[in-house]
Parts: sequence; C-alpha cells; structure tokens
Amino acid sequence: MLFRSAITTGFQFGTFDLRSGTFLPIGPGLPPDVGDGLVQGPGKTLLSLGFTGNLDAIDPSTGQTAVVGATGLGDCSTPVSPCGPNSANWIGLFNGRYYVTDFANNLYSLDPKTGAAKLIGPTGIPPMTMPPFSENPDGSINVFGAGLFGAHGKFYAYFATITVNFVTGTFTPVIPGAIYQIDPATGHATMVAPTEATLSSIVALNDTIYAVNAWTGQVVTLDVATGNTTAIADVDPAAGVIAGATSARPASPAVH
Repeated sequence: MLFRSAITTGFQFGTFDLRSGTFLPIGPGLPPDVGDGLVQGPGKTLLSLGFTGNLDAIDPSTGQTAVVGATGLGDCSTPVSPCGPNSANWIGLFNGRYYVTDFANNLYSLDPKTGAAKLIGPTGIPPMTMPPFSENPDGSINVFGAGLFGAHGKFYAYFATITVNFVTGTFTPVIPGAIYQIDPATGHATMVAPTEATLSSIVALNDTIYAVNAWTGQVVTLDVATGNTTAIADVDPAAGVIAGATSARPASPAVH
C-alpha cells in the first residue's frame, strides 16, 4: 500500500508518495507567503499558515488558495517585514483542535473558520534567533525546521535552526534538532529526544511517523521516543524542499 501526502513545497502544491518519493504537482503554484505547515481543514480544504500571519485555505483538487483570516501573529514574509518574536511560525492539528506557534515558540489555539489565534502559553522550546532565510556576514543563510503533530495519542513538536553555506555545501546547527512533547492545555513542552537538525516536514500516518530530510533529500521514518531516523526513499528532485505535509483524504480525487 502506498501512502500519499498533500504537500506545500516552496511555491508549489501537489501529492507526494512517501514510499517512492514521487511528486505530482497540482495547480499553477502557491503565493510566496504560503508554506508554514499543512493540515486538514474544515470540509475538504487544507490549511496552511502564511508567513504574513494569515491563515490560508488550499483546495486540494485545484491547488488554489484563499485567505481565511488574520491570525493576529506577525508578518515575516519579506526581507523588509517587521519580523519579531510574535511572527507566524507553524500550524498543527491534534485531537481535532488547531494550534499555531510563533517565533518565540509560544503555543496558540486557532479558530479554523476565522483564523484568529489565542495564546495558550510558552512552550519553553528555544526561540527563533534570526529571521528565516536572512543572510549572515559570512554569506550563510539562516534556515529553520519545525513541526506540530500528533502520534500515539500525544502532541509533539519538532524544532531546529541551522545556517547553510551554499558555496561550501555545509551547514551548522544553531539550535539542535529535537522532538518535544507538548501539553496542549498549558503549552508547556518537554524535550523527548534529540534528532536530525535538517528535517523540513513531519507527518503521522497509521502510527508511523514520516519526515523529510531536506539536506539528504530523503524520506525517513522517525522514532519520536529516540529521535532516530531511517531512510526509506529518495525525494523526487522536482519536489524541492517540502515545507508541510498532511495525509490525503480519499474523498479528494486530486490526492488519490
């Protein structure tokens, strides 16, 4: 049986086969502000958190997007945006409830119908220290990996930041990759295990946790208890960096 996910990859949306790494684009492409995670939304829609701080809906059949509403989180969508601790970071879905985080890694509840976010509390996960994709004096670029996902009845987060030097082909961890368990009532997070610092997306399917290692270009399975990963497939180069994934609904013909 092949597992498939709907994904956002930079400016493209489509289906991705986790067993083979094959990517099939859907639609003409996404607006540049869309891409902070991907979750199932009300009805047949998918939801993603925009770098602008808006909640965006994606039609899985066409790839078309629409703004649901402002979350109240800050904008960090362009080099001149006023990026700050409350800038929009990531979206997750657990036990039928929606959550988002900001650059300070505070946890918020989210209304999927209006986009409004309400502060729950600080997670204690290290905050983002530099705006994503900003350049350092040595020419390296600041990059982050994040995830909010449910597994085995528990709510988890992944977070890491690195600097990437594309000239030398090297990266340097700044905030090491780690898996955290979150109390959704208070936001408090407890570190469970260290893991790779280069994971770009995590999705749980049938009690198996899959992730994409953006550096190695591989689909991996992730053991949340130990942080260990096992490669199972190479990612289709056409997919680029996968910025968010969720399981595909059988009812949606575009993601069959």
